[in-house]
Amino acid sequence: MKNIFLANLAIVSVCGLFIMPEAIAQQFRSPEVHADRSVTLRFRSQSADVVKVSVAGQNLDLVKGDGHVWEATTKPLPAGIHDYMFDVDGTKVLDPSNRNVKKWFTLASMVEVPGTPPLLTEFQEVPHGVVQRLIYPSQTVGHSRPVIVYTPPDYDAKSDKTYPLVILMHGFGDDETAWTEVGRAHLIADNLLAQNKISGCVIAMPFGHPVLPPFGKRPENYFVENNDLYEQDLTKDLLPFLESRFNVRTDAASRSIVGLSMGGGHAIDTGLKNLDKFSSIGAFSAAAPEADSEDLVSKYSGLFGSPPAANQLKHFWIPIGKQDFLLDRNRKFVELLTEKKVQHDFKLTDGGHSWDVWRVYLPEFLQMVVPYE
Repeated sequence: MKNIFLANLAIVSVCGLFIMPEAIAQQFRSPEVHADRSVTLRFRSQSADVVKVSVAGQNLDLVKGDGHVWEATTKPLPAGIHDYMFDVDGTKVLDPSNRNVKKWFTLASMVEVPGTPPLLTEFQEVPHGVVQRLIYPSQTVGHSRPVIVYTPPDYDAKSDKTYPLVILMHGFGDDETAWTEVGRAHLIADNLLAQNKISGCVIAMPFGHPVLPPFGKRPENYFVENNDLYEQDLTKDLLPFLESRFNVRTDAASRSIVGLSMGGGHAIDTGLKNLDKFSSIGAFSAAAPEADSEDLVSKYSGLFGSPPAANQLKHFWIPIGKQDFLLDRNRKFVELLTEKKVQHDFKLTDGGHSWDVWRVYLPEFLQMVVPYE
């Protein structure tokens, strides 16, 4: 009996070693968003000497309290999304208590600060569409590829009703999940629909790296090769797949292509090469074509001529923030468009190369291309 008792005690003790840390970790919340939109961040460490954090331009020193919990509270933050990482004795660390993580080449913890009234990117009590992650075969790339597809709340595959199609693309280092997990494109669409500001549409968000990003130094021709292969994959493989699986309209007037950063470059590249397939192009903070490139005439013949074929586009929208590192590149491209008398709309806004800007651009673009009817 004594041996059995000792054995059971040992099992309980060993289990306790694994259970206790989890139980302790659940005793505090991080991040904690307060009514005034300030945010408290907490981090547990017995051995750290200095813990810091930077959020929305605020640099904070965390203070160690009871239970080895370090804590700091921001001043009120703007409504929307903010990313952060702890600096623990000089090492960047994700918030281990926060499951909301932005995926890029490096990860970052994210916190959502609600607005009053709620932002379009917030979950609201409205009818919601469906988000699916699908795999489609790509003969162009040589293997299957992922795509996230949003269908509106009233979508019925058995119905004869058809919908406009919006191809929505992410930036360099992101993947097909970026526009739902960070950009909240599906919630934007749901909320705009509920407010009668857009009509129902299908939004397809493909993976934008048919040429996988290399480790180390990026080859100079990476974007050229990636753009070319992506355009072929999208037109020859993805569009037929979407048309076979969803009730989408197949005419150019009902198709739009849009993206941010690298995806904005994709939108310009694919859209201009396929003016018979897309009627609107949106290029957010875009990796726009180099205006002085020698092959622009052969690559984008639609920009040249009298009048340019690109003028058949219903919308050629190029918004960018005043603090964006790609601003000069976009200005030069826009100067070329103006010189060649290509109709376009260049919009300069506040902000940099960040999601808080792109989350504002997407609702504007959707209201242009799928207006409420």
